[in-house]
Amino acid sequence: MKKTSLFAAVLIFSGSMIFAGQPMTPGAFIDIGLARPSAMAGAFTAVADDASAVFYNPAGIVNSQYKDFTFMYTKYKGIVPYNISSVIWPINENRGVGLGVIVSGDSLFDEKTLLFSYSEKLDWLIGRFGVKGLCIGASFKLQFAGFGNNTDGSPDRVQGSAGGFGLDLGVLYAVSPEIQVGAFVRDALSAIWWGSKLDGTTNNYLQGVGLTTDLGLRYKIKDFLVSMTLSDLDKLKIGFEKTFFDYVDIRGGFSQTMDIESYQEFMVGLGIGHFVFGQRKEFSMNLDFAYLFERLDNTFKVQWSLKYK
Repeated sequence: MKKTSLFAAVLIFSGSMIFAGQPMTPGAFIDIGLARPSAMAGAFTAVADDASAVFYNPAGIVNSQYKDFTFMYTKYKGIVPYNISSVIWPINENRGVGLGVIVSGDSLFDEKTLLFSYSEKLDWLIGRFGVKGLCIGASFKLQFAGFGNNTDGSPDRVQGSAGGFGLDLGVLYAVSPEIQVGAFVRDALSAIWWGSKLDGTTNNYLQGVGLTTDLGLRYKIKDFLVSMTLSDLDKLKIGFEKTFFDYVDIRGGFSQTMDIESYQEFMVGLGIGHFVFGQRKEFSMNLDFAYLFERLDNTFKVQWSLKYK
């Protein structure tokens, strides 16, 4: 186990050095987030306790008590259609897997991302280091894009497609039952091969998706949760979640950039669920809403989740 983990770390580091020199594509393959994390300003790195973990920190998959499926459809800023779904499946108390799908855009420009996630709790470290509650996770991504396929476009428009892969890495550590910290590196490895065609001439080139980092802290006591995420050391996200009457979750959050063009964005959300049913009370269902007050335009999100225990 230890040799395997060491080999994986060396392989990831080596691959990062190989692709570090590749040019990056800004704004490509953006994950706009599911409703519940979005209502908390995306401060979900150290929470990651449901199917959203596939996108926010795969290390949290193993901590879920449920097999969880979720789906969301929205139009980002009222323009770009997004279909996002994921499922997580804890295999046992030490391992879990997940699958995620993001389909966005239209015939003018579309993107598709397929994620395969794995999570493991490293309690096997207890004997030597006295560490308990440390989890790691990774998501391997296949990514595809197409552009210029709209039928109403000009005959001399640029057309093309792209395909490649990416790798996300995450870690969670439970300091205490109330406090948890986490870190997430999105696109630690990334390589996308693009091909465009114009006037019969085809151009091929390699670009990656820019690496981003998140550092998170979560505090939870009874039915109240507050979390914080620092993204790329220049954007602070703070969110909270409060449960009322066992069935209603009220959420809110804000994000603040810490650069010259500093600006704030605010989010609010509502969750209705925790409805348990089935012959053995093995199912639980949730419906989550989020409204994001953002620059340019606002976004409304609705997410449906089904959990099985």
